[in-house]
Amino acid sequence: MNRRILYSISLLLLFTISAYAQYPEDALRLGESSYGMSARSVSMGNAMTGLAQGYDAVLYNPAGLAQSRQSEFSFGLNFLGNNNDASYLGSSNSLSRSQTDITNVGIVYPFPTLKGSFVVAFGYNRGADFNSALSVKGTNRNSSIIPSLYYPGDTLADISYMVFLEDASQNPLVTKDVYQSGQTFRSGGLNNWLASAAIDVAQDFSLGLTLNLISGSYQYNRTFTESAISGGVYGDPTFSQFVLSDQDNQDITGWNAKFGFLYRMRDESGNVIARVGAAINFPSYMTITDNYSSQGTATFTAGGNPAPYSTSNGYGESESGYPGPALQYDVTTPFKFSVGVSGGSQRILTSADIEYTDWTQLDFSNSNLPASVISNLNSQVKQSFTSTTNFRAGLEIALANPNYSLTVPYVRVGGSYLPSPYANDKAAQAQKFLSGGLGFRIQNSIVVDLAYQYGWWETSSLVYPGTTINNVSYIGQSTSNEKVTNTNFLFSFKYDF
Repeated sequence: MNRRILYSISLLLLFTISAYAQYPEDALRLGESSYGMSARSVSMGNAMTGLAQGYDAVLYNPAGLAQSRQSEFSFGLNFLGNNNDASYLGSSNSLSRSQTDITNVGIVYPFPTLKGSFVVAFGYNRGADFNSALSVKGTNRNSSIIPSLYYPGDTLADISYMVFLEDASQNPLVTKDVYQSGQTFRSGGLNNWLASAAIDVAQDFSLGLTLNLISGSYQYNRTFTESAISGGVYGDPTFSQFVLSDQDNQDITGWNAKFGFLYRMRDESGNVIARVGAAINFPSYMTITDNYSSQGTATFTAGGNPAPYSTSNGYGESESGYPGPALQYDVTTPFKFSVGVSGGSQRILTSADIEYTDWTQLDFSNSNLPASVISNLNSQVKQSFTSTTNFRAGLEIALANPNYSLTVPYVRVGGSYLPSPYANDKAAQAQKFLSGGLGFRIQNSIVVDLAYQYGWWETSSLVYPGTTINNVSYIGQSTSNEKVTNTNFLFSFKYDF
């Protein structure tokens, strides 16, 4: 056993090795929508394609900017919480995360015109948020994570081999009968740096365009532990415990654009009674720089004493070879098409949206990974994903007449239904959101809005895949069910000047 310790320490100091940690989910994550721009939009279910005006329009439908008649400063803040109740191997486990972000900072400026309108806007919006957590634990009589770490033909890249949990032919010595526990934390998100303009090209008909520079990051951290249990049978009877630590850090840059139009319908008195809008969100072109690392530690017993010896092997691989630069690859997200309508009076306003996305158009490219890996990823995208149609709706009620009151309170409610992009998922995996909020317009120049959004859906996660070693198959393990709930508190401030 002492030879094990010395040999493992020398390898830990001398070697770095490479593996690939990319999955179709890496592309899907980059195409997800944000939880919303402002408290008003979120409280109305983000059904804003046919309604958005002011800085909100930059995100939802830039043509709505043309409705602005005053300059505007906008600011928003949110507190986002995520809770995951996971059922794994007959055991229920719960884990939560939360964070606070600035959702938007923006300026809107309408240029003086003789007819119609020309408006520009600049600012920041928090895009997709990657915050989540998962905890699993339970006794597994059927499988182990150790075979999944097998690296064919390269023992230096095989964590299980390097910590003496495989024999000389790389056959795993632990394959089942283990108590498993693990925690996974994901964080990060996308930042949108926006420039937008809109113009009236005819009476009550507007066009708009938003250009968006994207920056962001993604962090993944997992600790997974397997321990020997009473009655367990192992290829090495002195096995006591194995701990695997994985880290993945991604830097993200890119850009996209959004084009929209808006038509306003008026009654005989000239009042706007309805709006019809449409927007095309062009593909995002993103470059990801990815650094992934893993460490494994195995602990063994000797002479019946409880686990006095341990051996470990760690690697912080570049993923493009050892040594070498970090992995880089490009992701192109699909087009998104949205249509929305809104209507009502100054006291009661309703809105509804639909949005279509074909997720099979996600694409990996321009990578320092082998071409076969990229081809396989794109093939998995086509097989795993499908198209989706999202539905959103909202209602806003003014509790005072805006024409006669210096302070106007608003009550808002909304909801959205976002089907899962995975081809085999059912309705339970769709993301459902309900929201509500209050707003106050003061002196016709200051607007303060509050919103609360609650979301829930089911999902499952692959904890580790199955594999085949020397013509012997070993099964993998996924969670049986995860019930995710998401809470979002938002505060928005707007000043018209």
